[in-house]
Amino acid sequence: MNRRIAYPLWVKLFLTTMLLQFTLLGLLAFTNLRETQQSLLENAELRIQELRLPLNAALSTALFQRDVAGLQELLNSMHQEKGLSYLVVTDAQGKQLAAAGLDRGILPKQDQGFADAGSDRVYNTAMPITLGNARYGTLYFGVSTDFLTSAQARMKYKIIVIGGIALIASFVLLIILSLWLTRHLRRLAEASKTIAAGNLNIHLPVTSHDEVGQLNQAFNAMAASLRSRIEALQQAESIQRRYLAETRVEKARLLALLSAMNMGILFVTINNRVAYTNPAFTQIWMIRNTDNLVGREIADVLNDSGCVLARPDHFSRHIMGVMSTHESSESLEIEMTDGRVITQLSYPVREQDGRIIGRILIFEDVTRERQTAEQLIYLAERDSLTGLYNRRRFEDELWRMVGDITRHGNSGSLLFFDLDEFKYINDTFGHRAGDSMLIRVAGAVGALIRSNEVFCRLGGDEFAILMPDASEADAQSLAERVVRAVAQIPFRFEGKNLRLTCSLGIAAYPQQAESAEQLVAHADAAMYQAKEAGKNAWRSYRADLDTSREMIQRMSWNERIGRALEEDRFVLHFQGIYHTQSGVLAHLEVLLRMRDETDTEQLIMPGHFIPLAEKNGQILQIDRWVLKQSIAMLQAKPEIPALAVNISGRSLDDPGLALFISDELLSAKVEPHRLMIEITETSALSDLQEAQRFIQALRHTGCIICLDDFGTGFASFAYLKHIKADILKIDGLFIRDIIFERDNKVFVKAIVDVARGLGKTTVAEFVESREIFAVLKEMGVDMVQGYYLDIPSGGHWQTRLSKPAQA
Repeated sequence: MNRRIAYPLWVKLFLTTMLLQFTLLGLLAFTNLRETQQSLLENAELRIQELRLPLNAALSTALFQRDVAGLQELLNSMHQEKGLSYLVVTDAQGKQLAAAGLDRGILPKQDQGFADAGSDRVYNTAMPITLGNARYGTLYFGVSTDFLTSAQARMKYKIIVIGGIALIASFVLLIILSLWLTRHLRRLAEASKTIAAGNLNIHLPVTSHDEVGQLNQAFNAMAASLRSRIEALQQAESIQRRYLAETRVEKARLLALLSAMNMGILFVTINNRVAYTNPAFTQIWMIRNTDNLVGREIADVLNDSGCVLARPDHFSRHIMGVMSTHESSESLEIEMTDGRVITQLSYPVREQDGRIIGRILIFEDVTRERQTAEQLIYLAERDSLTGLYNRRRFEDELWRMVGDITRHGNSGSLLFFDLDEFKYINDTFGHRAGDSMLIRVAGAVGALIRSNEVFCRLGGDEFAILMPDASEADAQSLAERVVRAVAQIPFRFEGKNLRLTCSLGIAAYPQQAESAEQLVAHADAAMYQAKEAGKNAWRSYRADLDTSREMIQRMSWNERIGRALEEDRFVLHFQGIYHTQSGVLAHLEVLLRMRDETDTEQLIMPGHFIPLAEKNGQILQIDRWVLKQSIAMLQAKPEIPALAVNISGRSLDDPGLALFISDELLSAKVEPHRLMIEITETSALSDLQEAQRFIQALRHTGCIICLDDFGTGFASFAYLKHIKADILKIDGLFIRDIIFERDNKVFVKAIVDVARGLGKTTVAEFVESREIFAVLKEMGVDMVQGYYLDIPSGGHWQTRLSKPAQA
């Protein structure tokens, strides 16, 4: 391929100017030569004219005299002197008389002018010879044109020399002028090449305000603009590359997240084709061939498996939801033929301008969650030990029964009973014996309950039976059977036969009570009337016996608790909880005592007044007093560790308790993590929803949550993830006999492993010997508490802080 040669601008300018110079010089030389030749011809003509007169004068006389010899002599003389080529004289008749320089005497053809001179370089002409007015003959002569030719040659040489000098001078001057005129353009060209090479840091000097200066100034402005634009582009490109890298990273993270999710994700385009699926989606719908899902019609993909797995009616609603083009989100629940329950959430995917480009569908297998929810509902209204309805469900059923009786005008009864001397058995033989006894009683009495009756465990050894649409005779008949059934339960523990009896009270509505609260109070009073009658008996409520010694004593306790609150006769004692491995004090548990009215040195243990305070509602005031005193002590003694305060189950229903704790901590400027709130597992399970609400509010405040007596519930692990506790305090029932009971070791080890897996701390209470401490340490229990390590007291902070627990 031929490439055209690119000449520099100064060369083009030089060549153009030289071509113009050549043309002008040629025209000038041609013109001068013509003018010079014309001038020479005119001079030659003038010279001929000047010769005519002397020639005529010289020849006219000789011709007149017919002096041929004289004519010949004159012609010879003229030929030699005048430089004429030839001369011939003829008479009037044309007869040749004399000639000189013409060999053969033949006259050449006459020329009209010097311009007509032939190649012989002789101008041929003639003139008449006259004398007076008479013509006597003709002179033919030839004039040599050599002088004219030499003059023309000299002129041409002169023109060539002058033209050559002019061309050389022009050549030099034009080169200089071309280079000088194009120097700025060359500089611009070099600068443009520099810019094209990527170097934008260039600046041309502006030395004038003419067009060149304006061009340089415009070039500098252009270069500056290019620099700024390229810098902006480079910055934009850098930002774009960073965004692209971040987008790739985020895409990788998103894909990893979607792949790791246990929820199925399905992206569907606007034309109902699969754009993306994660592994969980294919697992949920049991799709085996996952290679060619993207791009397929969603109906084809789901028909391959969905119509087989989902119930037909559910699948039809599901496929309709997938194919929907609604702009709103949709939710759907799909029941599978294999028993699974799948939830489907559908959301529109929009562009920035709001245009819908597809939908995202989220599938989740909620089978286990539904089962857990059902179990939690079961646990929320069931007693964890016996499986009977708990106090919360009892209260709901009680209000329902009272409402139905009020509306329909019939009657019902409430039976209250507890086990006689249960506390003695529990304290003597341990909680394990007491729990076994409660389970046996629940089973024996539960066999006597009809389908429309409600059997509940209210707490401890207290039970209640609601009998809607029952007469007084029906209630008394059931009471007799319950007392007899409990007394007939064979119970043997550690080689000893234990006899169980119960005391039962009956109250009828509306015959013996005007409200649900009064019905409960009268059934409770009737139960104590049965105890007054000697126990192992039942009694219907009698108003005339409601002032018995037991009732008076209980009322007296209510007043004593009220006065203790007013007179500030409650005392806080503390027991240390220690790190198992290091023996260092971790925190202190707050224990409540009450000073006796008659002997202020005598302290009353909480077991005497806390149950009564829980029944009459005074526990709410007591809990707030303990919290307030504990926070004040944390404020006054910043050197002491965190304090753990027990909260009763009744206080969990107090909606303002969490705010009270937060306000007290804020007012005292105490760090919330220095206050630990202990909630018993039983109270948490009795109202799971309220417990979750209370725990969530305290965690938001910053307090540490401890779940006390953990393990007493038969489904402790099932609800553990729903109660967000930080510390699990293992029930002492499993600790006391852990050395001898292999089952206890297995259970405690399981609690420790589960707690560690969930990031929770474990505490073992009732550590009362070196052997128990060693076993717990080996198992990996985080903290321990008990009489072996520390005896509850009211002070000695420095000793507790500096002295490690016994090894």
